[in-house]
Amino acid sequence: MRKVPILLTLLSAAIALNAVCAEPEMGMDLMQNIEDANKSLSSNIALANKQAAGDDAKELARMFQEVETFFVHKGDAANAVDLARQSRELSAQIVQLVATGKFEVATDKATTLSRTCRTCHTFYKKE
Repeated sequence: MRKVPILLTLLSAAIALNAVCAEPEMGMDLMQNIEDANKSLSSNIALANKQAAGDDAKELARMFQEVETFFVHKGDAANAVDLARQSRELSAQIVQLVATGKFEVATDKATTLSRTCRTCHTFYKKE
């Protein structure tokens, strides 16, 4: 009979630990990957490489979703959530623009994307 409360306690502890471990993390690797993909995107747009630019933009959209999720869970970072959302949306727009060969407009959006990244870094980048 004593085993049931002990098992319930252990199960509760495991569930709590799992919830803590499930919180999103954002490491320097993610930020470096975003920076690298952003540089690759700019280059591939300049080369009018639809496939590579589209792949870069899709990957950026995915990574900015991670950033957005991180700041939503972190709390007290509404500006960062908004900037990550803007970056994700810009990346999605770039996917569509390069798919239709609108590289000049894609270049403008990519420039705006880079500026949005820098704006977020002004407030949130850890040294």
